Amino acid sequence: METTNFAKETAAFNKTALNTSFDALNTISGQALAATDVLLTAVPSFPEEGKKAVTTCLKENQKALDNLKKHIGNGLELDLTAATAPVKSLEAIESFYNDAFSQVVVIKNETKTLVDAATKQFPKEAKSIVTFWNDSFNFGFDSFQNYVVNNFALAKKVATDVFAVAPAVQAKAAK
Repeated sequence: METTNFAKETAAFNKTALNTSFDALNTISGQALAATDVLLTAVPSFPEEGKKAVTTCLKENQKALDNLKKHIGNGLELDLTAATAPVKSLEAIESFYNDAFSQVVVIKNETKTLVDAATKQFPKEAKSIVTFWNDSFNFGFDSFQNYVVNNFALAKKVATDVFAVAPAVQAKAAK
């Protein structure tokens, strides 16, 4: 078997395995969403804000699976033998993280609304503690997101700089 055929067959196998795995995960996730909805509806004393929070998280999980499948599929399409492969790989990973961060922002906004609604009846002192905790958690996420974004920028700069210098080094060695 030729190396190119083997590589193509391996890539096709990986894509098939990816699609099969994600189809199974999507089925499980969809069933979990449906079962959770049935269970939460069956418990009349469960707060509406809680139902909405659980449903939001499960729906965002479904979006996360779809995004992960898309990004892994895109990663399988990269030509890892190309000179620009390091930068393209970083860009693909960065795109995945950006999608994940945008989903977390949706959940953050939803939880802020739910926390505000849930704490309306709390005493002033208790409400300030819950608000402080929620804001602290969100600040921690914002700090992490900023750290990741800055690391991607630095990694892409380094990969680009190495790519720009590498051909010159090879040319000198050839003389």
